[in-house]
Amino acid sequence: MSLCSAATAGNDAFVRHPITGEEGMIDSCSLKTNHFVVKTAAGRTRVWDYRECTDLERPKLGPMS
Repeated sequence: MSLCSAATAGNDAFVRHPITGEEGMIDSCSLKTNHFVVKTAAGRTRVWDYRECTDLERPKLGPMS
């Protein structure tokens, strides 16, 4: 699970919950329970099943000018 690896390595990892539409940054994750602890843009802490989340990582479209 690369999002969990990225988050635990100190990198920012962002996800969206498909039911609520909320977006946030992964604060931590649990492989035992298959959940992310997410801090939303509104400052709330949420616990989401990682199998339901959408990765918001967007690749760069081209070189910086």
